[in-house]
Amino acid sequence: MLYNQISKQVKSIAIVLAIVLIASTSCEDKVIDLNPVDKIPDLTAYDTPERCEQSVVGAYDAAQNGRYNNSYSRGYPFGSASIIQGEMRGEDMNLTAAFYEITYSSTYTTATANNQFYWETSFECINRVNIVLKGIESAVTKGVISKEKGNQYRGELLFLRALTYHYLLIHFALPYNVQGNNNYGLPLYLTPNNTLEEIETALKTGRSTVEQTYTQILKDLDEAESLFADNNKNSVNGITRVSKGTVIALKTRVYLHKRDWEGVKKEAAKLVNGGTAPFKSPVGNYELTESPATPFVSYSNNSESVFSIENTSSDEPGVNGALASITSIRVGGRGILTSSPTLYNSSYWLGDDKRRNLVIYQENDQYYYCDKYQKTQTREEYTPLIRYAEVLLNYAEAALRANPSNKTLALELLNAVRNRSLADPATQAYTISRFSTDKDFLNAILWERRIEFHGEGRRWEDIHRLANDDILPSGGIPAKIEYGSTRNKGAFVVNGEVKNEWFAPSRKFILYTDKRFIWPVPVNDLIRNPTLAAQQNAGW
Repeated sequence: MLYNQISKQVKSIAIVLAIVLIASTSCEDKVIDLNPVDKIPDLTAYDTPERCEQSVVGAYDAAQNGRYNNSYSRGYPFGSASIIQGEMRGEDMNLTAAFYEITYSSTYTTATANNQFYWETSFECINRVNIVLKGIESAVTKGVISKEKGNQYRGELLFLRALTYHYLLIHFALPYNVQGNNNYGLPLYLTPNNTLEEIETALKTGRSTVEQTYTQILKDLDEAESLFADNNKNSVNGITRVSKGTVIALKTRVYLHKRDWEGVKKEAAKLVNGGTAPFKSPVGNYELTESPATPFVSYSNNSESVFSIENTSSDEPGVNGALASITSIRVGGRGILTSSPTLYNSSYWLGDDKRRNLVIYQENDQYYYCDKYQKTQTREEYTPLIRYAEVLLNYAEAALRANPSNKTLALELLNAVRNRSLADPATQAYTISRFSTDKDFLNAILWERRIEFHGEGRRWEDIHRLANDDILPSGGIPAKIEYGSTRNKGAFVVNGEVKNEWFAPSRKFILYTDKRFIWPVPVNDLIRNPTLAAQQNAGW
């Protein structure tokens, strides 16, 4: 996509002062300078149906890969960096190099580059969405596109805005049910900023509360759901373009973070046919694939991927951002992120589970590495953000919590995900008698999430939302294993011990009340926006 670069007189603020001119489909590094710089014109990309389509594609492009130090080489906010950050904040993947060390050891500051550009590219994406929303509305009014097509586009765009805000919340704000930090959520930008007057107004915008931010996210998603005319997948690409099922799936996640168990159940029931496996969604026809590997080896064409961010060999996050580049030890991979004995050795992960084929062993350090992303040469694999397996596990957890006296549905949903990876489901599937308490049952669901979504960035989301859970609190940022302490030590053993001496003294457990549990608002925005400067996260 072509980007208009605002003059340094205006400065590159976090809410997208890189305004898109989507008149062609060339790559992100081609930049157009605006002249004169004191007037940023409205986009002219909405005078034909084709240009309207390209404008919407441009919003997806902003979600895929934003500017990192004036390049497009990290995959923020969703190209891959959101997944890498989500894993490095958890304990189920280790680190072999200094790359992402700041995140792994929680030594970030207001000037940490990865956190800064996560924030800035997210708000750039939000502003791009707002600009395109306005343009599409104008195109419908002028009769350039039909109202039905305009509604579809609006639904896609509202989803992208909601998704981006939710990811920002789990890094820069306390969980929904945790009091403190003045209940700061996020600044809500709901209109485009592409004139100096609009920018000046935005530079005075302060933070909403966590409650208000969640309210806006769900408002966007509710409207988005209502805008799609049918229950089919998006005709352009059912995996990388939003449709009604995509929106509903995200709602199950958002309600889970709100601890609104009935809300999760209500939304998940729209995507789950009845109470007995096998499950297939009547909206979008989503269903689990027979093999747990299929969503990754067939990332562009499978029944389970609800929403992924599209990458191609000519438009991908580069060696410093692509998932295969960072996690793989195949030829061309850098092997910076490894699997961890904390997960591999878990008694919840059976030795003959098929998902053990999604990690790969390297003899020279006696370590396992995530093998879900294998395209190390082209780096074109999609970034998986929502899978049908998550919808089922969201539903299972909510069903158990909402009505622990009736565990039948929760068990069926949990087993649906787990059984497809078992060597012998007839003998290995969970039964109600396996769990002596509700806590045991919930623990099995949470461990299933860790195993199923290994390497997909879900780990931090669960740590965050469970910070002070009433049954199984995460408590805060977990202690981390030191790669050097476990390298060539035979540390990976099915159902094996996880030794205390493997954990780094500098990476001890951090309580969720510590300021490091959430990231600080980056220094650039503190300088630009005095309102935000007065609303920095507590302790920073």
